Amino acid sequence: MTTTTTFADHKNYTTDRNLFINSAALIYTFGGYGVAIALLLSPSWILNGLGVVLLTHTLVWAAYFVHDCIHGTVFHKLRWNEVLGQALLFLTGSCYCRYKTLAKVHLAHHKNRADFAPFSLPEFLRSLPKPVLKLIMVLEWLYLPAVNFIQRWTATLSPFFSNTRKDERVKNGLLLFVRGSLFILLGLVSPKALVLYFIAYVSFINILRFLDCFQHTYTVFRWDEPLPNYDLHHEEVNTFSNILSQRHPLLNLIFLNFGYHNAHHRVVRCPWYLLPQLDAELYDRSYRQYVTLPQLVWNYHRFRMTRLFEGQGEVADTPEGSLDLSRFVGAVGVSFLVQREGG
Repeated sequence: MTTTTTFADHKNYTTDRNLFINSAALIYTFGGYGVAIALLLSPSWILNGLGVVLLTHTLVWAAYFVHDCIHGTVFHKLRWNEVLGQALLFLTGSCYCRYKTLAKVHLAHHKNRADFAPFSLPEFLRSLPKPVLKLIMVLEWLYLPAVNFIQRWTATLSPFFSNTRKDERVKNGLLLFVRGSLFILLGLVSPKALVLYFIAYVSFINILRFLDCFQHTYTVFRWDEPLPNYDLHHEEVNTFSNILSQRHPLLNLIFLNFGYHNAHHRVVRCPWYLLPQLDAELYDRSYRQYVTLPQLVWNYHRFRMTRLFEGQGEVADTPEGSLDLSRFVGAVGVSFLVQREGG
């Protein structure tokens, strides 16, 4: 069950900006990234393994800090949120996308209670030559996120092939040179470290895909389509909170509390460190929109091919009043890190 409190009742959540907490988390994110690279360069396989885990986790936090920057919840001034967001995009490899466009698409997701895509992914995949499609399917079956890499490289290279983003050619060219040079240098110093970086990056994308995949059953629209006027009830029943643990809320810090998704949608300017408190205020522990991790892990595995061609599936009610997740296929892609053309 939900409360009937209004937005005004949550003003304390929308105005709180704790510099100490955010600074500590950001020092870990940026500093941990640097330490992880050093660990990848170590001759010790044990330290290499720790480096892969640390690099994966700092990239995950960097991505979710981008999300908070988009909502203006790190600093009071939007300009400083944008500066930090762009630095974090560089860390995550999403810097080839225009920050303001990413923000526009993601905020439209909140405002319109819908998702957006420039084209149908199933139609695009079916239009590919069969050998290419076969390769993509094999990679996705092996948990190598080929579709996500296609989206990323399309966003990276589209300024050079499209006039709609031609003003980004110099920026993207410089970024490709800088990041490409850094990776070449890493490979020259230690080919093993370069391979381990790729393993960490693939793990990072899979974690984001897993968490983002089961948070909504929103309808997907193109930008030029008319939109229905969805209400709060529609938003609430089509949004799901995939937290790691209700009993041990500190565990949810592993993903920067991103799993408290219903609470986030109710008060979008609530910072990440207050989401557990807001969630507890809004919902009791039996709230139907909490989805269980074991079921989602199984669904992520079981439907890893299905979701590429058949959409998000459905979440139904059981006679007992809980949720039937057996056909919750999930979505593909991470909306706030990949630029969608037309946005």
